[in-house]
Amino acid sequence: MTRKELKDNAKSQLRGNWGWAIALFLVSAIFIYIVNDIISYSITGKDVIYRSVESFGSIYNNTVVVEKPMTIQISSLISYVWGILSTMILWGVTYTILKFRDDGSKENVFKAMFSAFTNGRFETSFLTSLLYGIFLTLWACLLVIPGIVKAYAYAMTPYILKDTYDAGNKPTATEAITKSRELMKGHKAELFVLDLSFIGWWLLGIITLGIGFIWITPYYRQTKANFYRELTNGKTFKKN
Repeated sequence: MTRKELKDNAKSQLRGNWGWAIALFLVSAIFIYIVNDIISYSITGKDVIYRSVESFGSIYNNTVVVEKPMTIQISSLISYVWGILSTMILWGVTYTILKFRDDGSKENVFKAMFSAFTNGRFETSFLTSLLYGIFLTLWACLLVIPGIVKAYAYAMTPYILKDTYDAGNKPTATEAITKSRELMKGHKAELFVLDLSFIGWWLLGIITLGIGFIWITPYYRQTKANFYRELTNGKTFKKN
């Protein structure tokens, strides 16, 4: 299936379902942002936007923003744990999008957000997310290019987790990562080019001050779900 066909299928699948897809994107994004803000303010007394502006200002003015060592340690630990949990929320959204792609069902948005936390999925989703982040960080520490290559090699991890759960199996912490790496052999460049084909859309999202992303993100996610299912030759896993 060509890139155009993947995109055309995504648009066809979203036709009449844009409201649900947009709500799924917005609710999860807003929830993650609010929790980020609460964590930032509770530790530093500053919200995310203020800290970002402050950091940018310090770089521009060649100054240093000094925080207490204990604050840095606590902030780093909490941020790391929340990073894992927020990844799980995004993976829950991915599970939902793939399910919608396969059978057209539209889960409740709030239930969908936390689908990686329920039905016995929490432990393996958490451990896989943890190792996923560690592996990518270690590869990125070597060089930028190997980090990018591995990011594409591991890109199908949440989709494989979802299919494994649906098959009635409980994956190990590294199983989905390993299967993603195997599935993406010879296909990393295809996904990279597919991502590049969205550059115009991403630029449009930036030009519209982020408003365009309300439509662009669901469109991209649906296309990526189609890409995954194309790699698996359209096969879905049924519970034994």
